[in-house]
This record gives sequence, C-alpha cells and structure tokens, in this order.
Amino acid sequence: MSRQWWTLAGTSAGLFLLMLDSTVVALALPSIRHDIDATQAGLQWVMNGYLLAIAALVVTAGRLGDMFGRKRLFLAGMYVFALGSVLSGAAGDELTLICGRVLQGAGAAPMLPLSLAIVCNVFPAEQQARALGIWAGISAVALGIGPLAGGALVDLDWRLIFWINLPIALAGIAIVTAAAPESTDPGSGRRIDLPGLATLAVGLTAVVLALVQSRVWSAAEIAAPALLGAASLYAFWRIEHRVAGPIVDFSLFRNAPYFGASAAAFALVGSYWAVMFFQPQYLQDVRGHSAVTSGLMILPVTVPMIFVSPFSGRLIARFGARRLMTLGMVLSVLGLFALTQIDASSSYALLLAGYLPFGVALGLVYAPMSTAAMAAMPAEKVGIASGVLAMDRVMAGTVALAVTGAVFHALLGDDGSFADAVGGSTWVLVALCAVGAVFTWLFVRDPDRPVPEPHAHHRRFHL
Repeated sequence: MSRQWWTLAGTSAGLFLLMLDSTVVALALPSIRHDIDATQAGLQWVMNGYLLAIAALVVTAGRLGDMFGRKRLFLAGMYVFALGSVLSGAAGDELTLICGRVLQGAGAAPMLPLSLAIVCNVFPAEQQARALGIWAGISAVALGIGPLAGGALVDLDWRLIFWINLPIALAGIAIVTAAAPESTDPGSGRRIDLPGLATLAVGLTAVVLALVQSRVWSAAEIAAPALLGAASLYAFWRIEHRVAGPIVDFSLFRNAPYFGASAAAFALVGSYWAVMFFQPQYLQDVRGHSAVTSGLMILPVTVPMIFVSPFSGRLIARFGARRLMTLGMVLSVLGLFALTQIDASSSYALLLAGYLPFGVALGLVYAPMSTAAMAAMPAEKVGIASGVLAMDRVMAGTVALAVTGAVFHALLGDDGSFADAVGGSTWVLVALCAVGAVFTWLFVRDPDRPVPEPHAHHRRFHL
C-alpha cells in the first residue's frame, strides 16, 4: 500500500475515534452514575466538558496546524486524546472523569479539521474524490457500530469505552508518523487571536456552568457566572470585529444562505447531542434495558444518515438544498414532538416514531446544509467559513444540552418523574428545530455553483 493510502488509514483512525465517541459515551452514562456515584450535573459535564473544549479550540487548532505543521498538530491531538482516554478510563470520581473528557476534547480539536487537510495534501486532485469518500465512510462505520459496540462494551465494563481508544490511537499515531508528509499553509500568517480564544472559552464555560448548576445553586450563585459569561461573550464579539485574524468572522452571517445553514446546523446538531444524552438514560434507568439493548433501540437515530447521505448529491440536484433541508427540519420537529409524549411505560413504537424521523432528518439536512453554506461563500472565505460552521455544530451541542438539562432539572424537582422530565425538556428541542426550520426556509437558497471538493467532508457525518 502506498504512502498516500497509509496516510489516509492513519488519519481515519483519529476520525473513527471521534465519531465513535459521539455515541458510546452517552450509552455509558447510567453505568458511570451508578459506579462512581456521579450526579446528574456531573454527567452533563462529562458531555459538556468534551464539547466545550472542542468548540473553543477547533478553529484555532486548525489555524495552528496551517502555521506550524498539520501533521505535528494532528499527532499532538492524538496524543492528548489518548491521554484523556487513559484519565477517563481510570477515573474513580466524576471530577477526574470530567478532566479526562476535557483533555479528550482538547485533543479532538486539531484532529477534526486537520485530518482532512492532511489527506487532501497527499492525494492528487484526480484521486481526492475517492479518498474523501473512504475518509467519510469511516465516519459512517463509526456511527453505525457505535451504539451496538458501545452498548456491548458498557455491559462488560464502562471503562472499556475509553481503554479501547488506546490501541486505535497508537496505531493511528504510528501510521501518521511514518507515512504522512508535513504540510503548512504559507498564507496563514503568524497571528493567533489569543484574546478572542480566552474570552470565548471563559464565556461559554461560565454560561454553561450557570445553566448546569441552576438546580443546586442559589440565584446569587448562578448570577455571578451568568453575568461573567455574558460579559465575556460580548467582549469576544467586540474583539472579533477588530482583530486581523478572528476566530469567528461575524460578517459571514450577513450571507443569507450561510446564516440559514448555520441556524439549521445549530438546531439539529444541538438537538442530537441532547437526545443522545437523555434517551439512553431513559432506556436504561426507566425502562430497565441493558446498555447493548439500548444501543440497538437507538440505532434509528444514527443509521438513517448512513443510508441517506450517499444519495445526497442526486437528491440535491433533483429537489434543491432548500427543500431538502426544510423537509429534514420539519421531520426533526415531528420526531422530537413524539419524544415529548414519553412516560415511564411508553411503547417502543412511540420511541421509534421519534427516533426514526429525527434520524432521517440528520441524513437529509447534512449534505444540503454544507452545500448551501459553502457554495454561497466567495472563494477567499471558504476556509474560515468551513471552520466556523464546524465550530457552530460543536457549540450547538454544548448550549442545547445545557439549556435542555436546566429545564429537565426544573421539571424533575425533588420528587418528579425522570421520564416526564425527559419528555417535558424535549419541548426545548422542538422549539429549537422549529425555529431552525423557519430560518432554513427563509434564508437558504439553492447554490448556483458546486461546492469546492476539499470541503466535501462537511456533507458527511461530522456531529
């Protein structure tokens, strides 16, 4: 096998880890809670710590790779992700586990944008389409097997979902070290937006902290991080309008199709993370199913995307991005509405009526979303636009999970029903996707030019 294909194999190992993580950790949450006596807020931080680290660092990490070497930063990310996996797998309390998850997120941040850049660098233009198809297919495999593989591992020992990362990470590190050439972007400059990075990280963390702790803290205790978060995010907005190389170029959102696609991404991906946080707990703790059975039952959320996405090009050509995206967003609203009706004795037919439309929505929206967003951009803005879109998706999970969790805790109270609280908090996601559907129809327009091939990965499975 040539050096090019070995490079593809090594970077795909990192991608496989990240996509697998999006499903297996959620299935382990009930076992984690029982084993280390974690609180519900602690479980949210297990997910949110990971997402926050990615959201804050992903754009900057990609830029650092362009400046100082993509291979170097990708390998650093793999090492940090592996270290985070070790810490998470060895954790005996929720704080240690959360720290491990933050490390995993910090490692994932450079792996997400740089894996594609490394692959595109080693393949000539005529072979890139095939290489990217295989690269994206790895995501499909990880999403498809994630619920079942994760459930099987959790039934043995939840720590295995972290320990299994080590041989995959070490194999990927060895292959990339040996096969991948180093590459940089000479036009990327040498400036990093450190004030923007600091204010974004502080702002997001403080706001999420206020939401997650809303049940156990007093109003005065919540007000302090909430105000700090709001002030930091305002400072971030001001900074990004003044620096030469911003993390987020807010002028992008004046482009209507890009704004509409970003709104759809925020609504749908944010809802995905909230669904994958609460539904496995409902299936295991309320309905009494094993982790592997729960993984099998929740497959309708992840599997449709695998089967719908390969036909996305033909669907876009026939119906247009706007119609497909709007249909997907409407299906997500219908599926989430079904999940608002669950109680402690709901049949699987009701759950399937929620899971399946939501899963089909993921498949219908992802390809048109990126097609519409990226094709609307001038060529010189495509790089930062794709980075901000990726950041938008990860940040969506953090915010949606925090808000939904706050509503869940308010409904649960001291003696509420877990099932009723899950169903009631899902109304947040219904509203979020309904707004996303409206923005999709109002702002998205069908592209009049093809998406540049190096950004085709955004049409696939990056949650």
